[in-house]
Amino acid sequence: MFARTSTWSGSPEALQKWADNSVSTVKGFVEGLPGNAGVVFLVDRDGGTALTMTLWDSDDAAKATDRFAEQSRAATVAATGTELIARGSYEVVARSETQGNGRR
Repeated sequence: MFARTSTWSGSPEALQKWADNSVSTVKGFVEGLPGNAGVVFLVDRDGGTALTMTLWDSDDAAKATDRFAEQSRAATVAATGTELIARGSYEVVARSETQGNGRR
């Protein structure tokens, strides 16, 4: 499994637009891409940053969607006023999932 990250920065208003756009637009788009294994959106309102992490079944699946990632990032900047400050690509070496209240 592989992960791609995007780190964003912005004003409180821009980060709220980012959060709203993530839920209303980006989430469904990413989930519909071949090989997607999940997506997480995180926001640090006090720090003025946010993080998108997409998970992919394989490195090939992640690389095959790179073009869509760049298009989505550009659309996010235009729609929210946030700034893309970093991109990352990682191999996932371990992953845990819980259901319900987070307890096993």
